[in-house]
Amino acid sequence: MFKKTIVFIEFLVMVLIPFLLNAQNKWNNKKLIEFGWDYPNVSLLKNNISGMEKKPFDGVVFSFDFKIYTAFDTVQYADSKFQFNDLSKIQWGKFTDNFLFIRGSGSTGPHWLDDDSWGKISRNLIKISKALAISKAKGIGFDPEYNFSDSMLNPWIYRPSLYNNLSYQEVGNYVRKRGKQFIQALQTYKPDVKILSFWLLGLVYAQNKVSPIEKTGMALFPFFVEGMLEGGNNLSNIIEGNEFSYWYPDFTNFVLNGEYVREKEIKLINTNLQPDFKNISVAKAIYLDGLYAKLPRFEKGFDKQTKERWLTDNLYFAYKTTDKYVWFYNEHVNWWKNQVDPGVEEIINEVRNKIYSEANNTNSQINGESSIPNFKEKEPNDYRGFFYNYNQKTNTIGIKLLKNTINNLQVYQNSRLIYKVDNPGTDFKIYLDKKYNKTGNLILMSKDNKGIRSVAFVN
Repeated sequence: MFKKTIVFIEFLVMVLIPFLLNAQNKWNNKKLIEFGWDYPNVSLLKNNISGMEKKPFDGVVFSFDFKIYTAFDTVQYADSKFQFNDLSKIQWGKFTDNFLFIRGSGSTGPHWLDDDSWGKISRNLIKISKALAISKAKGIGFDPEYNFSDSMLNPWIYRPSLYNNLSYQEVGNYVRKRGKQFIQALQTYKPDVKILSFWLLGLVYAQNKVSPIEKTGMALFPFFVEGMLEGGNNLSNIIEGNEFSYWYPDFTNFVLNGEYVREKEIKLINTNLQPDFKNISVAKAIYLDGLYAKLPRFEKGFDKQTKERWLTDNLYFAYKTTDKYVWFYNEHVNWWKNQVDPGVEEIINEVRNKIYSEANNTNSQINGESSIPNFKEKEPNDYRGFFYNYNQKTNTIGIKLLKNTINNLQVYQNSRLIYKVDNPGTDFKIYLDKKYNKTGNLILMSKDNKGIRSVAFVN
């Protein structure tokens, strides 16, 4: 009997551990990162990490003790400023995905035309790369938006008088070169560096809708992105942080955003680099201050329960539609001093548990109906778009339309559109084959002839 028990236990170990590891890997594919005015510095992390990791996150955006690092500074900092020793002593546990906060600016300007200055900038960035490697951080949280009073130091504006009357394209060629130097320096010690850019091209694309691009506040930034695309290796990753998702009012924006990035924002990139741009990751953001109206200008007249449903819905949609990262931004709370609105942590844990359960659904058949979730109502409305049945073994989706007015159905893997059907029949099958490799979230969305969309988050 004893021998049979041992054999049975060995069998369980062989069968269950791979399953559990696979489940954990699926869950680990999506990460929630805390970032806000309460960002911790290295010393706070070193001395308090075990308590901080009790919060419902998978990582943080942090800074050095002496300041938020500005990427284009030409001051040659001593090694001690980069806190290599302190970084090596942080005992990370639950926080697996952490980012060093860097601003896309410099106290004396960007020095785009000056090779000597960029030699100094690159040497500092190489030390940043070493800090990332020592701290086991995933990369940098990069904020290119310029929010300071002296507009002449904004690195992204273009004025001929600032650049010896060089043309917009001529200055752009220098900026592209610097973007390449930037990412190559960061890859020195950290070849798999991730550049989580809170804005990538979303802001400049929006500005370009109302002004010629060379007159926008982010005019030169697309060239910098091109340089990063050119200089990036096969391991590094550029991430569209997608700050627009702060304000998304429903699921539609979350689902469509990745397509928007890869079909609209890509037009700002040189055509020969557009295939590389299509490979970037798209993240999603949650802005607690905005959703909870922590400043009067954010107030929309929602009661407490409605605001909580908005946070619940948006966090759920963000998880489902991100390629990997959701960053949780806040200004007037402090997670590390327990100064957070009651119930927020519970909402985060509730959504995470739901995501975990759905991601690890082992049923061979997953079925349900599409809906139109609306946080302003207690329950989704009764619009019935389509019924679906997803067969995990054959990787096929059976669709039965419940409205004959539906004229389009789209299939997404996280942020990527992988399949679409125009003017579908009422009952049909979608063979995903190699289009969906059974990792990430599978999302179905329909649109009818009135433009009404309904959604089904399959797994």
